[in-house]
Amino acid sequence: MSMIEDSIAEHLEVALLAAKEAGKLVLEAGKLGHHAIHSKHTNDFVTETDRLSEELIISIIKKTFTEDAIFGEETGASGDLSHGRWIIDPIDGTTNFFRSLPNYTISIAWEMEPFKPLVGVVFNPRQNELFWASKGKGAFLNGDPIHVSRIEDSAHALLVCVPPHRSHDLADAYFETMKRLFMESSDLRSYGSCALELAYIAAGRLDGYYELCLGYYDMAAGLCLVEEAGGALASADPLSPFTDTRCDLVASNGLIQDWLLHMVHA
Repeated sequence: MSMIEDSIAEHLEVALLAAKEAGKLVLEAGKLGHHAIHSKHTNDFVTETDRLSEELIISIIKKTFTEDAIFGEETGASGDLSHGRWIIDPIDGTTNFFRSLPNYTISIAWEMEPFKPLVGVVFNPRQNELFWASKGKGAFLNGDPIHVSRIEDSAHALLVCVPPHRSHDLADAYFETMKRLFMESSDLRSYGSCALELAYIAAGRLDGYYELCLGYYDMAAGLCLVEEAGGALASADPLSPFTDTRCDLVASNGLIQDWLLHMVHA
């Protein structure tokens, strides 16, 4: 293998270890209940378990990659980007977690260039489903290869549409678009974890996705999964590329991507 392939493989190994260990911590905390819940912004919550999970993930990463930069949902950005960057969401779906709904994940990605992740790991500890992908090596679920669906007729497509629950001023325009998508698709879903929803697209369980106002940590690992599984992703607004603090996302199996973008831009 080349040096970059070796580096990707090493980073994937550490990401998998960190996700599994954080998953154990979060799963045990979920069983205990009695969460201390704090509000960061409107409908944006954090628990002590989010913080503990992120601390654990970073500690595992730093044992091997002392110079890599970190961008975590709870701890923010640190380190030298020239050595690559880890993007961490310690619990994606915090509301699901403290309400004891099973759709929450640990999401870990690593990249050398901004918004081009080379490694992505998404772990749903409640359902013991570990998704991972690395550049050029495909996507996997618990060790088995996964691929996006072959649905190419929008009328048969199962879509994820997530209303802008943290930005209610965008609701009217969003629901107009959501109605257009509903009228021309099979049905809509929303699971409360972007990382999980992108993993489900990678696994062929869902066909398309539309959401506004994501943080990059919500979607970085899922982005790698979808691309390696054969799907497609793009900014919902071609004039507004992804940033660390806001990503407006359209993702799909690739076959309905043009239709989905057309509907979002209509």
